[in-house]
Amino acid sequence: MEKLTEEEQIVLAYYIQYYQGNDPNDIAEMHEILTKGMPSYPSLMNELAEEKLLNGSEAIPSSPVENGREKMTKPMITNKGVMHIDNILDIQSYAVEKDKLSYIKSSILTNDLELSSDVIEAYVKTSLQIQ
Repeated sequence: MEKLTEEEQIVLAYYIQYYQGNDPNDIAEMHEILTKGMPSYPSLMNELAEEKLLNGSEAIPSSPVENGREKMTKPMITNKGVMHIDNILDIQSYAVEKDKLSYIKSSILTNDLELSSDVIEAYVKTSLQIQ
């Protein structure tokens, strides 16, 4: 059974959000849920941003931030964060989004993945439609 640290669980939540469309409103909702339900969340977000696993820990704008021609939401998982989760969970980097989320869902359902934070576990299960 894979047991993730709190930091890894936060990155996993952003990973799931990223592969579900990375909608700024959904990210803002997730950010609010984690802020209210996890006292350590703000300080862990700063650490994750310093480690370059997430691209920021600032307040979420109500719409994407302009970055040249692209629109970005903040905070958002970085490529390093995606590769970190892929590595921890042995997800092949060439797997398509749907397969990555299916693998995480299957790991939770078969108890191969344990989430110790109740608020993240509830968020992940809701996001992946696990009952």
